[in-house]
Amino acid sequence: MLQSLAASYKSRGYNSALEAKLFSDNIPLEVFLTLKDTVYENTEPVKRYIELRKKHLNLPTYKTYDRFLDLIKSDKKYTYEEGKQMFFASIEGFDEEFKKAQHEALKEGYVDVDPKDGKRTGAFSSSLYGFHPYILLNHEQTLNDVFTIVHEAGHSAHSLLSSANQPLPTHRYTIFVAEIASTFNERVLADYLLKTAKTREEKIAVIESEINGIMSTFYRQTLFATYEYKANKLVEQGIPLNANNLSQIMIDLYKHYYDIDITKENGKQYVWAYIPHLFRTPFYVYQYASSYSASLKIYEDIKNNKPQAMTKYLDMLKSGGSDYPVNQAKAAGADLTDKNTFTAVVRRFNELITELEKLL
Repeated sequence: MLQSLAASYKSRGYNSALEAKLFSDNIPLEVFLTLKDTVYENTEPVKRYIELRKKHLNLPTYKTYDRFLDLIKSDKKYTYEEGKQMFFASIEGFDEEFKKAQHEALKEGYVDVDPKDGKRTGAFSSSLYGFHPYILLNHEQTLNDVFTIVHEAGHSAHSLLSSANQPLPTHRYTIFVAEIASTFNERVLADYLLKTAKTREEKIAVIESEINGIMSTFYRQTLFATYEYKANKLVEQGIPLNANNLSQIMIDLYKHYYDIDITKENGKQYVWAYIPHLFRTPFYVYQYASSYSASLKIYEDIKNNKPQAMTKYLDMLKSGGSDYPVNQAKAAGADLTDKNTFTAVVRRFNELITELEKLL
């Protein structure tokens, strides 16, 4: 596949596989490279968090699968209606047009809530121009499921606003801005839950959820994007490809990001071989980290009452696919060519870890 990408970009006059893949959405190389380099230079909070988990969970060594261990045991359940009302309470002070779209997104009859025999797993929002979007959930009443509700509501509200303000040819937005809308809602809910948490355990659960989002979306996806970048460099440099040198890239990245030696976990160095995005949609995963960073920047502007911040965000949601995604994010207040947009996530991560240390 890597050699196929190389043959394709060379035959079409691009300078690299990365440049070829970014071209269709007019994404500047600077966006990808700034994200890659900024995250690579700021892995200390990751190691700090892993050490905190290791100490609290009394683990002699930390393995990659230990990330699935919860810091606290919680049996608290959230029905779908409770989760929905928590979300509506979290956006109470927001712009009326924004609130209306979010309420409409979760309107009765347009959300398939409960797990059922034969029902597909996961969650998603599905939309078609001129029709109300539908949401599929598999709600099992966990805190994570509540965040899934608001995430998918963000997508459906985005579709509603886009379809209402764009003609058919430009109503469909890119994944780049889609994930801004969904993760923005998650930031709103998390802040609300941290403010209203009644117990230490509830607060720890919310902080852990927020940190898991940063770890999985900002750091892990950027690690995979960096892997793609380095693997394609092997082809550009004429280095023969084999399982050993492809695995070595992953081994080195895990050591740098997490200070974990994945060769001590059976088969983990081959993680690159079972990530479908790397094969089916090359240079795709970086968008998750970029969108997460953009949504945090936009949310902080709105939270801090920056003039016109909410209006600019609504304009982005309404703009659908009428402009290139980096331009849309920048107009909404998030310049993805600016390193500060990404270091804001690092700063937020450190703040959450400090608060978690106090609670533990």
